[in-house]
Amino acid sequence: MARSEKLKPLEVELRRLEDLSKSIVDDFAYMRAREEQMRDTNESTHSRVMYFSLFSMLCLLGLATWQVLYLRRYFKAKKLIE
Repeated sequence: MARSEKLKPLEVELRRLEDLSKSIVDDFAYMRAREEQMRDTNESTHSRVMYFSLFSMLCLLGLATWQVLYLRRYFKAKKLIE
């Protein structure tokens, strides 16, 4: 009996440590899942930004080409250039 009473606080402490370690493992699993989710979001956002940038550059290139052609025709019509 005396021995079991002495082990009781030790048992309680071991159970507390076991619960604490389980909590830490659960937190790491949660963080790993969140990290994976955030990585997927980051990759998705990166590809969207890249496609939007390409689209913007193509629009600007098209507008610049149109502007050069339009001004060339305008100045030829005004006989300012040959």
